[in-house]
Amino acid sequence: MTTILVTRPHGDTDPMVSALEAAGYRVHAVPTVATQALEFDRPDLARYDWIIVTSAAGVDALKEFPSPPRGEGQGEGLKLGPRSMWAAVGPATARALRAAGVEPALVPEESNGLALANALPDVQGKRVLLVRASAGSADLPRRLRERGATVDEVAAYLTVEGPASAAEPLKAALADPELAAVVFASGSAVRGHIALGGNTSVPAITIGPRTTKVAKQLGFNVIAEAETQSVEALAAAVVTAIPIQEKNRA
Repeated sequence: MTTILVTRPHGDTDPMVSALEAAGYRVHAVPTVATQALEFDRPDLARYDWIIVTSAAGVDALKEFPSPPRGEGQGEGLKLGPRSMWAAVGPATARALRAAGVEPALVPEESNGLALANALPDVQGKRVLLVRASAGSADLPRRLRERGATVDEVAAYLTVEGPASAAEPLKAALADPELAAVVFASGSAVRGHIALGGNTSVPAITIGPRTTKVAKQLGFNVIAEAETQSVEALAAAVVTAIPIQEKNRA
């Protein structure tokens, strides 16, 4: 049976896993990257014109804080007054916001920080809060500042490459004789794979150019790249690159 290794952070609960299983693949879900919450002083969200979250982990970090009483600018959960608007870097982050009761005002067509920075409207003179990983790319805040925004950054979580808990599951997945490809959705996941002792002999399918660049630099043969940075496009890239064997459907 054609088998795919998915390295995204949420393991068996990741939507990529269910999408591939629905298409007829067997999936090894082994997170080669994880997130670890960091302590930080919660900013007064009501002070900002835009609040940007770059992952579901950032949404979760903000949800951990109790809301101030009504009348102090926030209301229930993550909801704000009329001045502040939320932006999500991509569909998965947008879903996390909606699950928290917030409808994002902006989700860029391409799921990356630079696309979000360019898509945010009328930022000249606006105050922007960026909630993200401690080692996030500089592209997003730099571009917003170039466009005239005042940007405050909050490191809400740490990206852990190669969590120890994934070592044995990864070893077992790579030993599967029917493993056809490994899926990477970030450069961190690629580096985590290597840190855990994973080899580069399995063809790789990636979510976008940056991940492809890291994978190639580390020795992977990248056989496909998603057309857009989304779960749907990444799953479609797998289906195109690794056609399902008819015996899988039996």
